[in-house]
Amino acid sequence: MREKRKLRDALLISISDLRVGMFVVELDRPWEKTSFMLQGFLLTELLDCQTLQGMVRELTIDPSRSDPSSLLHLPWDSVHLPPEVEQPTTEKQTTVRVSYSAPPAKIDESYSLGALTTGVKQIWQAFTGAQEARPERKERKISPTTSANSTQNIFQPAPYYLRYASVGDAKQAVSMAERSVQLVPPSTATFSQFIEELYPRDVVYAPLDFYERIQGWIIKWKAAKPYKSTREQKRFIARKQHPEYIPSTLNLVIYKDRAPMQEEIKHATVAVSRTQEFLAKMSDDIHEGKELELDQVRPAVQLLTESIIANPSALMWLIRMQSEDVETYAHGLKVAVYMMTLGRHLGFARQQLNELGMIGLLMDVGKLSMPEEILKKPAKLDDEERLIVCQHVATSLNKLQQNGPLSHNVYLGISQHHERLDGTGYPQGLKAEEISIYGRMAAIVDSFAAMTSVRAYDATRSAFDAMKELFRQAESELHAPLVEEFVQAIGIFPIGSMIELSTGEAAIVLEHNKLRRLEPQILVLTNSEREALVNPWVLNLMHQSPDAEPVRILRGLPDGAYGIDSRSFYVAKS
Repeated sequence: MREKRKLRDALLISISDLRVGMFVVELDRPWEKTSFMLQGFLLTELLDCQTLQGMVRELTIDPSRSDPSSLLHLPWDSVHLPPEVEQPTTEKQTTVRVSYSAPPAKIDESYSLGALTTGVKQIWQAFTGAQEARPERKERKISPTTSANSTQNIFQPAPYYLRYASVGDAKQAVSMAERSVQLVPPSTATFSQFIEELYPRDVVYAPLDFYERIQGWIIKWKAAKPYKSTREQKRFIARKQHPEYIPSTLNLVIYKDRAPMQEEIKHATVAVSRTQEFLAKMSDDIHEGKELELDQVRPAVQLLTESIIANPSALMWLIRMQSEDVETYAHGLKVAVYMMTLGRHLGFARQQLNELGMIGLLMDVGKLSMPEEILKKPAKLDDEERLIVCQHVATSLNKLQQNGPLSHNVYLGISQHHERLDGTGYPQGLKAEEISIYGRMAAIVDSFAAMTSVRAYDATRSAFDAMKELFRQAESELHAPLVEEFVQAIGIFPIGSMIELSTGEAAIVLEHNKLRRLEPQILVLTNSEREALVNPWVLNLMHQSPDAEPVRILRGLPDGAYGIDSRSFYVAKS
């Protein structure tokens, strides 16, 4: 048997030996030239691992602070100190604290990636045509050694799920968006496991196989066909599966996109314009003490419904580009679109989609009567102010029912959108089954829309980080199955959300690829130094040049990160 030896506190390894679970302490390049905010961190995420593979060739790890299972492939003597060398008694300080929330998965090194033939690649390139013109960009060529290592490391061991603690106080001089970029967001084992099931790692970053290429041809061929009017009424086939948490009285259907995003965005623009006109008038009427005219909202909601049924991507793009202000009615539009998108994903019929839209648009009507100094207070509310905010639910219902009773489902969604499964919500403190599916959906979407919007009292989160928080709340407050459905409905990196690439560039997600939703079409906004480009250019992450290291998504960015105003690029897409 080998004698017991202490682990080294520093070990230089090749990038090909990097594994999830290792503690990285040094890179072969200055930290300030990377996208990692911490000098020394535990590698826990696949995206971080993929980023490092495209960034460095060698790095230094601390075996003593690494997960033991991540070191098994390294020579034993290289990891441990010689018997005569004593390990320092002082432990290095780190700004990251972790607590284990799931056991590490076993490393499977038996699987290797089969390379596609050159002929198939040429056929695909010929089919897709030439790529769009783009500014000159330094291509990182792959040497034979690097290529072999890259292929070998596509399949990393399953992540050792960790939950990060806070990383210290942010500087007061830093803006909300900039501060949120620097924070390490919380994560849970449940979220990581769900992502791995939804987007298996052995498929996500592997080259397209022949079957996927055939699927891609079919999708592209269908998109090229002329579409009939997206307003056309159609019958939808019944949905076979009926989840137990959805009332059996709802007849679920299956939707398919009727039009590509580029075509549907024209109709979506009209729907958004009509809805914003109504919401602005409603806000003015409330401030002037007039009665609400709800009959004007129904045509606008119907337009939103038809656009959601045709292709929800168009509306999701518009609300991200046009609704960045903090007005209450702008928040309502965002909630309505996400509510209807979730309902479409679940298979709700057109009538129920209309009701979901009404819930989203009208749930916060009561806040329009509240003092702005409370709504826009940058600090924590005191008990009296919190009580005033909690009354907005009853105020909303009273104002809306002056013109007659609301439909039962709309009433449930508005009255319960702040209720929580564990009874900690308001105004009634309902628990579990006492909360309807409309109230549960509204609670999830309202929380997500608030976290990803500009707020005076808290930092804006990226969509990816907001989803992590939803999964954390799903442990007790939110309905976990519906949270998972919501993430599937809008995607991990939703349409219109900002992302940071492995190259350090910032981009906006333009459109999801049907085969690989983690490899979307994006609009690159900055260079690697995060300086805005005069001419942003489009990149399809699923179809990249095989002669250069692939560009991957590093993480999501909140709106306004690095001083980038995503609304200024609205014309580039529409």
